[in-house]
Amino acid sequence: MAEKERNSTTQVGYYMSNNLVTIDSDTTAFEIANKMLEKRVSAVVVMDSGKPVGILTERDLTRQVCAKDSLPSKTPATVIMSSPLVSIDKDLPIERAAEAMAKNGIRHLVVEDGNKIIGMITTTDLSRYVKEKLQDKERVSSSILELLYSSEEPSEENWL
Repeated sequence: MAEKERNSTTQVGYYMSNNLVTIDSDTTAFEIANKMLEKRVSAVVVMDSGKPVGILTERDLTRQVCAKDSLPSKTPATVIMSSPLVSIDKDLPIERAAEAMAKNGIRHLVVEDGNKIIGMITTTDLSRYVKEKLQDKERVSSSILELLYSSEEPSEENWL
């Protein structure tokens, strides 16, 4: 395998999802949950006046709406989204994505090509990377393994 081709399979852009779903900042939690279900995604990017202002995940819905007994049809995205967005360039090694997730205590990174958002990479994508490397009997970065282990059982201080 050529070196350039081999390197592309360890870059963020190779493993990211192109299925990027966006919502307006005034969209309600109820509408967001239904859109996530329909599009089969675990996170959406929140937009305000055409600019990305945050991210909203299934976990945000659970902790900020369900656990607080908020009314989903009255709770706007801006109240429950995480902001600012944490992003990564598509050409960086996948290990850098794992490091950014661990450093920020998150499971989703927005992927950029220059200043344009082109996708999202998640811990699920990192798991796919690890699975492929193990099948090929290749070495897996310890930073990715540490993130995947720590993301399965979040600490209590991250729940609130």
